[in-house]
Amino acid sequence: MSTARRIFAAAALGVSTLAVAPLTANAQTLHVTHITCHEQEDNTGADDIYLQVDGGTVMESIQFVKGDSKDIANVTVEQGKVLVMREGDFPDDDDNLGQRQITGPGNYEFTDDGAHYTVTVG
Repeated sequence: MSTARRIFAAAALGVSTLAVAPLTANAQTLHVTHITCHEQEDNTGADDIYLQVDGGTVMESIQFVKGDSKDIANVTVEQGKVLVMREGDFPDDDDNLGQRQITGPGNYEFTDDGAHYTVTVG
C-alpha cells in the first residue's frame, strides 16, 4: 500500500472512529440553597412555590410573600437540566413562573406571570 493510501486510510479511520464515539458529559449535581421573593405572583395571599425538573417535583410547596428569603435544603438539580418554578393555585391551574437551564452555580431569576424570584444554586 502506498504512503498516500496509508495516510488516507488512517485519516478515514480516525474520522469514522470520531463519528461513532459516544459523547460523555460530566454532569455535575448541584443544590438549590436559597430562594428570595422580590415580588409574589398571588395578590390574595402567600405564593405556594414548588420546583420541578423533567416534569417531576424536586421541591414540595413552600409559602412565600414579598420580602421572604429562605434557605433551602435537600433539593438537587443536575447541571444542564431545566428548573421550572410553579405557584400552586388550587382549585385553578398552577402558574408557571419561569424556567431556566441550570448551567452551573449561580443565581437564576424567575420573573414570569408578574412574579420575581431569585433561586440560588451552588
